[in-house]
Amino acid sequence: MRKALVFGVFGVFAVLLAAVSPARAQAEVLLPYPALTIFFRTANLEPLSQSQFVLNLAAQSSTKEPQANVNLFDDFYLINGQWSGSPNNLIVHFNGSLQNLGQRVIPTWIGVAQFSNHAITYDLQAGLQQVKAKYGMPAARATSVVVYRTINTGQIVYDYRIPIAGGRCQEYLFIPDNGGFQLGMQGGCYISLAAAGRSRAGHR
Repeated sequence: MRKALVFGVFGVFAVLLAAVSPARAQAEVLLPYPALTIFFRTANLEPLSQSQFVLNLAAQSSTKEPQANVNLFDDFYLINGQWSGSPNNLIVHFNGSLQNLGQRVIPTWIGVAQFSNHAITYDLQAGLQQVKAKYGMPAARATSVVVYRTINTGQIVYDYRIPIAGGRCQEYLFIPDNGGFQLGMQGGCYISLAAAGRSRAGHR
């Protein structure tokens, strides 16, 4: 009887908590996967990458829908940094469970430096919010985000793709180390195995 009373009181408390905390309940619904920054930083990518390093690490929605919250991205790609001494690189498609969904060898990937995904520390959603504030587009949604390290400065860059006219996207670059911003190229919005290697960024 005492146990039933305790559980009954707890159940009522839980219902009341949900009723007075709709924002918390909504946040839990909006984050079905671990926050993207934590996932990128803590994931053991070496079995997928066949390397200790990556050159690109990217996220997008598997439904190909732009999102205001990058933590909803559930479709991932990497380009590896070293591959058994080969002059080529490997692009790998994977999901939130680190399952390999496909891969292929691509020509040598140039223009970016190797980095460890464990070096990603600044929150990716906060970076998107800063980009939206900087460029005056509060309602903007990102189709994808790519993380890489520059060769010339050695700084990690968050490259957000924001839709523009004609089914294309504008790249907005955010540099967590110094809070810098830069406009990138215009091009495709989503990543695929088939398109990788057709441009410097390889995202179409």
